[in-house]
Amino acid sequence: MKHLLTALLVLLIATTASAQFVDNTMGMFFSPDEFVVENTNFDTAGAPFQAYIVLLNGNMVAVGAYEVGIEISDPSVFILGASGPSGWTNFGDNLNHLAGYTVPLPLPSGDAVLCTLDLLYTGVDTVEIFFGPSEPSSVDGAGPAVADGVNPDILYVCEYTSGSTHDGLVATLNGEGIDGGGCPAVEMQTLSGVKALFE
Repeated sequence: MKHLLTALLVLLIATTASAQFVDNTMGMFFSPDEFVVENTNFDTAGAPFQAYIVLLNGNMVAVGAYEVGIEISDPSVFILGASGPSGWTNFGDNLNHLAGYTVPLPLPSGDAVLCTLDLLYTGVDTVEIFFGPSEPSSVDGAGPAVADGVNPDILYVCEYTSGSTHDGLVATLNGEGIDGGGCPAVEMQTLSGVKALFE
């Protein structure tokens, strides 16, 4: 019985954690596979590092393209390069992504890394990173967007991982990350908190 209750509680917690994101949420994380609030901040050490533009809870089978404008509060943060999967091509620049895929990017779990950025920041001050609409925007400036991989005429405006009340703040350097407005904390996706209830 104890194992059954534990399994049910784990399922409930996992469902709650993923349910915090609305469909088609876009954010930046400093991990390629753990999309939690703790990974929305990176403490720099003067060496290059990577950041990932991620689509969460995508409600399509595949992504054909995406667009997003990126604003970084300190101009001394350098984007050294950008790359992506599935024949990724950016027709914009490092801060203005108008990117498509040669082969639509599948979303078997609803989440996908859209792009990897190579960054360098040698400062120690807190830097804020914001997402917004690309220039030009296919959705009349409503925000970042993705195109359906099956029917590219279908566009979806994306929500931000910090929710709608933080002006598109998606990540920080040497800061606290986003406050978790729409992003689950690590504890919500681990078993340790559940085990403690039954010990």
